[in-house]
Amino acid sequence: MISGYLAITIGFVAAIVSMAAFFYYAKDRTEELYRLGSVAFGVSSAAIIAAAALLMGAILTHQFQIAYVWQYSSRSLGPGYLFTTFWGGQEGTFLLWLFYGSIYGFVLLRTVGKRMPYVLGFHLLVQAYLLLILLEKNPFATIYQAFDNVPVGFVPSDGQGLNPLLENPWMRIHPPTLFLGYSLSMVIFAFAMHALVTRSFHGWLKVVRPWVVFFLIALGAGIILGGYWAYVTLGWGGYWGWDPVENASLVPWLVGVVLLHGIIIQSRLKSLVRLNLFLAGFTFLTVLWGSFLTRSGVLTDFSVHSFAESGLNAYLIGTLALFGGLFLVFYLKEFNRMKAVSPPFTDSLATRETLIFMGMMSVFLTALFVLFATSAPIYSGALFGKPISIQPDVYNQVIVPVAIALLVLIGITPVTAWRKNKIDWKAVGTSALGAAVLTGISYLVGAHNWKALLLIFLSIFTIWINAIFVYRFLLKNYPKAGAYLAHVGIAFMVIGIITSSVFDRHEKVNLPLGKYYDAAFGYKIKFEGFIADPEGRGKDRVKLVVQTPREKYIALPQFYYSKFTKSYMVAPDVKNEFDKDIYIAPISFTPADAPNEVVETIAKGDHADVAGMEVHFLDFDVQMAPGKQVIKANLQIKIFEDSYWKPLKGTFAPTLIVENGEMKKEPVEIPENNYKIYIDKVDPNNGTVTLRIAMPRVAEEKTDVLSIELREKPLIVILWFGSFLLVGGLIFSLIDRIRAFKNPRAH
Repeated sequence: MISGYLAITIGFVAAIVSMAAFFYYAKDRTEELYRLGSVAFGVSSAAIIAAAALLMGAILTHQFQIAYVWQYSSRSLGPGYLFTTFWGGQEGTFLLWLFYGSIYGFVLLRTVGKRMPYVLGFHLLVQAYLLLILLEKNPFATIYQAFDNVPVGFVPSDGQGLNPLLENPWMRIHPPTLFLGYSLSMVIFAFAMHALVTRSFHGWLKVVRPWVVFFLIALGAGIILGGYWAYVTLGWGGYWGWDPVENASLVPWLVGVVLLHGIIIQSRLKSLVRLNLFLAGFTFLTVLWGSFLTRSGVLTDFSVHSFAESGLNAYLIGTLALFGGLFLVFYLKEFNRMKAVSPPFTDSLATRETLIFMGMMSVFLTALFVLFATSAPIYSGALFGKPISIQPDVYNQVIVPVAIALLVLIGITPVTAWRKNKIDWKAVGTSALGAAVLTGISYLVGAHNWKALLLIFLSIFTIWINAIFVYRFLLKNYPKAGAYLAHVGIAFMVIGIITSSVFDRHEKVNLPLGKYYDAAFGYKIKFEGFIADPEGRGKDRVKLVVQTPREKYIALPQFYYSKFTKSYMVAPDVKNEFDKDIYIAPISFTPADAPNEVVETIAKGDHADVAGMEVHFLDFDVQMAPGKQVIKANLQIKIFEDSYWKPLKGTFAPTLIVENGEMKKEPVEIPENNYKIYIDKVDPNNGTVTLRIAMPRVAEEKTDVLSIELREKPLIVILWFGSFLLVGGLIFSLIDRIRAFKNPRAH
């Protein structure tokens, strides 16, 4: 579509003109330059909005001659999901980022345009670079321009459709909320660059602080919505799996949290100048790094969320090099000057600023660890020739001691004083006593894990102290309660994470058609077959009758084959109750006429897809003794789960024993699916092994069998409640900062 590409071209040229005008205006303050910059910015923004409207119009009217529309939409999608396809691919997300950037630009123009023109100049530099990417990766390219061997003028009758994982109500708001946060990072970067160029190392704090809070609100809400989407969509029973793309959004949020607290210290004590400016730039750079990870294709094998390789690697690396280099040059140039205006803030360990700083460093080091671990596929591939990913257990081991330290600091800090070595030990003791009593009750009702009990105690302690301050400020000046309310939310989230994960109960169940099965926790479940998708799109559901100790209800999890992903897709049934969620996710379906054994021959060093598993044959382990030979086949196994191949821990070794002329086969059992793997025969000349995989049946007669996972997630509602309080507290803080900006004398 020529008009759409023309709009992007106009937007790019106008952004360059506007950027140059604001930079020149910053030097000589010529009014004509300011007007030129403002008009050019308006033209650029209008062109961006026009391009977005044209792309949305093309999606809604099924213009499948446009490659982007053909790749991500189809006639079968309803209006709501057609709208979602706008950000289904990379070009759409860049356009969404630019759309937000235009809105932010208008706000900056009205609030700080004449006082801080460098802010607009650097903001437009980012906008211009993103537009340059869209000139290369044209969202309006026709299908015959984008693909070889497609005749000119060809118009497909239908599109490929949207990834089924995105056909979820939460995906209508999760990505745009996330990108609302991502795009805010460039505003923070622009303020930091203004401070470095003008050497106004303290003057930028008041105006940037509301933007930092807004950044944390938007990105935090996006992360939470993404966690809930994963919980109700992917079927693995969790809301956070340390997926690389999840981490790519978490890292800048953590850095933003550190920056906000650093700004609080600098606003009071004039300290931490160098650290805060570094954090402001680093926040934006981590967003760019996350964009590279998710868009370059390096995480395709490690994440269910990432985009496929797009051919934009040079532009993505260029983005990092340009803005990282630009920031570093100015930062190092002003390094000594920043030190001169940044006095040490304390010489005591018990002041409020010291405890806040300790918490900042705990969060910052956590962000660095997550960033380093998430990037493992890149540097491991470069160093060792084989990309690897860090397993979730490693993250969990690191995060527990950090959570303990942070809860202690968040709990004690409110009862300390600025610049004074003073702690209200009476409040600490009272809160600790109350927390100990409630933790003791938790122990009596069954919480016996000592790490969990310690985290519960510290969380209640933190809630107790911070809730007192929330109550006080709500009575007299509610926006001032924001920080304490956010801390209460974090503590509730920790409790919710503990109760729903450490005390999670689950069982894998094989259900024969039409018969009740006595499952764990006093449940009875009956598989009654499949219900066809009423919309005729093939998204069939499983009908289960679930009898709990309290009630009987119908569960309808999804289980269907997707032509889009060329694999089976599942979506759980989640029944929300006040004290727990009942979570049922299909695993596999075995028809009555399907064989319950599969035989496969695999060569040494090779692998095969067998019965929903990826079996890698590493090598033989042969032990010889008089009259006896023991042969083991060392296997590594992956199972297809949550739309990607999940490696199982350890090595599996079925054994073949030949003794006194008799052969004995010792299988190995796969706990995740109860399959048994036998060695049928070995061929040492060709280096192959023939494996027999036995799949269990739960009844003598042949019948359809559905395998499910049944879970109870106790008190998970506490997690979502804490998330609500966290975002609510940040919103209160934003209101407080906006008031301070409009009426500085009142603060």
